[in-house]
Amino acid sequence: MFLKNVLFISMMLIYMYVIYKVSSYYITTDDSISSIIKNEECNKIVFQNMIIMGIVTIFYEVFRSDISSLFSICFLLFGIYGVIIYEHTNIIHFVFCFIVFISILIFMWNHCLKKNHKFLYLLLYFQQILCAAVFLQTNIISCEIFLLANFAVFYIYLHFIE
Repeated sequence: MFLKNVLFISMMLIYMYVIYKVSSYYITTDDSISSIIKNEECNKIVFQNMIIMGIVTIFYEVFRSDISSLFSICFLLFGIYGVIIYEHTNIIHFVFCFIVFISILIFMWNHCLKKNHKFLYLLLYFQQILCAAVFLQTNIISCEIFLLANFAVFYIYLHFIE
């Protein structure tokens, strides 16, 4: 349990550092997270830290002993790396965005079914609304921030109820 908590705290610290770095490049409300990380320096920082966070997250998921959760997280990481690598004007970037959204929704749905917890269901429904807002092109940066924050709350909450 101690190692699982150390991995979890490490993930959260890396996640907060990446958020801090990306937010330091934020310029206008017309930006999306993808357009912010197209900055070469920002992209490099985010990619390196996401590799480290990905490794830590996979170890954490292994400790959770939930194979479906591990697969969802692996697909999510694959999608995130694709989003980082391909510029937001490239059509392949949108394929990776779709993989990210679907992986998060599958992860959340899977855990809602397993835990049958009302708060987790509430977060899942909110995530679905935010995904729809992104696809409808409604202030993308705000939706992306809420999507990431909502998933983080879900993941943190899940850690503490297990």
